[in-house]
Amino acid sequence: MNKHPTSQGNLSPLTPLISRTLLEAGSDTTASTMVGFIQAMACFPEVQKKAQAEIDRVIGSDRLPTMADEPQLPYIRAMIKETLRWMPTTILGAVPHATSKEDEYNGYYIPQGASVMLNVWAIHMDEKRHPNPREFRPERYEGDDLNAADSAANPDASKRDHFTFGSGRRICQGMHVAERSLFLGMSRMLWGFNITPKIRDGKPVPINPDKLTQGFVCMPETFECDIKPRDGKRARMIRESWQQAKKECVDPVTEQLREDVTLDKMSFE
Repeated sequence: MNKHPTSQGNLSPLTPLISRTLLEAGSDTTASTMVGFIQAMACFPEVQKKAQAEIDRVIGSDRLPTMADEPQLPYIRAMIKETLRWMPTTILGAVPHATSKEDEYNGYYIPQGASVMLNVWAIHMDEKRHPNPREFRPERYEGDDLNAADSAANPDASKRDHFTFGSGRRICQGMHVAERSLFLGMSRMLWGFNITPKIRDGKPVPINPDKLTQGFVCMPETFECDIKPRDGKRARMIRESWQQAKKECVDPVTEQLREDVTLDKMSFE
């Protein structure tokens, strides 16, 4: 964009496209990660029970989790890291990189300008780095208090938590927002719901976590599970919270986020 707009009447035609790109980049990947999280909870019930026990101990049943609770929920933070490792939405690093100069790696010559893909899946499923990689085990990140940005800044790549947000100068710029969105989504879902496999004819319907969709952003293929409120009190509070948020933030005509709503008006705390 050559000009900086000074008023709504002087917006560049690219402005809506840029805004839409920012929204799509964050919403699509975060939603896909949440689907992976739901699948993990259905496949690993013992992890779900441990996470709910931590939430119940810290939060109780009288309110929903907020961002202020994050420091007291280390297992939930570890679960976010493990979800991003176990079911990365960008299995090939999303966007390709290019070498700025020629290089050599393990005997391979890499010319200047060569396209380089980050094989996130191979790194995350490396048995040496993550033993039993298809096991969903948040305990891998026990004691890891770094957020994704701080972890990515570590010059020793072997010390990074995961590579779902990419690497290098083209690393995801929205990782801070993504982590907060995932914390609120996962903690509140586990606070209010139980996630279990679908039962048919008295048997659980099998879930194959290795079947993924194809494309720029990946997610689990369609699977069946049951998501039910943990109790009536929590179900009522969730409905009331949704109605309050809808009243404060959603335009009743367009059913979209109101233009005057800012982050400080939202009840994330």
